[in-house]
Amino acid sequence: MLDFEMYASGLMSHAGPIFCVFLASFLQSVTGFGLVMVAAPLLMFFYEPKLTIIIMFFLAGCGNSVQLLLLWQQVHWQRIAELACGALAGIPLGLVVFRQLPGAGLKVVVSVAILLTLVTMELRRKRFEENRKNTILTGVLAGIMAMTTGMAGPPLVLYFAYTSMPQNVFRATCIAYFFFSNLCSLAALWITGVPLGDAISEFVYLLPGLACGIALGYWAFPYMPQRLIRKIIIILLYGTCIFNICKALSIFN
Repeated sequence: MLDFEMYASGLMSHAGPIFCVFLASFLQSVTGFGLVMVAAPLLMFFYEPKLTIIIMFFLAGCGNSVQLLLLWQQVHWQRIAELACGALAGIPLGLVVFRQLPGAGLKVVVSVAILLTLVTMELRRKRFEENRKNTILTGVLAGIMAMTTGMAGPPLVLYFAYTSMPQNVFRATCIAYFFFSNLCSLAALWITGVPLGDAISEFVYLLPGLACGIALGYWAFPYMPQRLIRKIIIILLYGTCIFNICKALSIFN
């Protein structure tokens, strides 16, 4: 009983971060937009940037594992193998950056990466050629970004969204890769001695927000105006990233 009371009290003290995770997971369920892209900049209002990235590995891995159980038959496993080869080269490079950059610098990297992704997604309409070389290169970039920002998604979205891959296969393949990427990233952190205990403690308190957001999003999906929600997400991300960059740069000054 005492443990439950302590956990309930902890949930109350984590109301802000839980709401951020709930909002991000709900919006992802409704629009397909990346959980990490929405949640990471918001959680940086509450946590140190490096801790935020590790927390997101746990949250995203948990959410992706559930979705993968439902979608595994639609996954393009050949593309997953090619992406994995690239990621295994990119993750060590990203780990070096993660360990060397200070927290404020990492916050700038995360925010700039999100802003560049948003701008590129708005401007680019040309299709990529879907082949082994491009897929492996995408895996390298995704591996680097996964370790430095917690987001493997932007390179995959920019590549697969502009190929001829069917939408259902695109969604399932991305989820499968994110699951693999999150596991490899956590393993790399653990092997190199990065502490994970604090992130696990926070992850436990944020799980209810993740579960409720995903459940409510799937229920509300048929009723939601997706274009409007997507615009709200983009405005929210632009504002949050610009604020984080300005705040981080003021620390350097």
